[in-house]
Amino acid sequence: MSVIDTAKEAVMLVQKIDNIDLYKKILELQSDALKMVEENGKLHDRIRELETGLAIKDTLTFEDNHYFVVKNGTKDGPFCTLCWDNDRKLIRKHKDDHDWWWCLIHEKKRSYLQVF
Repeated sequence: MSVIDTAKEAVMLVQKIDNIDLYKKILELQSDALKMVEENGKLHDRIRELETGLAIKDTLTFEDNHYFVVKNGTKDGPFCTLCWDNDRKLIRKHKDDHDWWWCLIHEKKRSYLQVF
């Protein structure tokens, strides 16, 4: 039986006793328990996110201003260094017609060296 189920049963019992002050206190307790359950879920999600980031970090290699993921001798990428270093997101870089690699997230404007 969960904390929430127990709180609900307590509320029903207090209603039968007809004690308003006790009923209010039980409702407060139930509200606090709900908040704790939500917080616990968020913390579990954050732990999963951090564990995933650590697992990825162990596979990253830096080469020619790009990150690559190396697993079982296979190299995947390139990935944006800025996106990983700032946000811990593996954002794949794309090659344009000029053989320049760029990131869709932060390099929306690109400039090229033009020789006249």
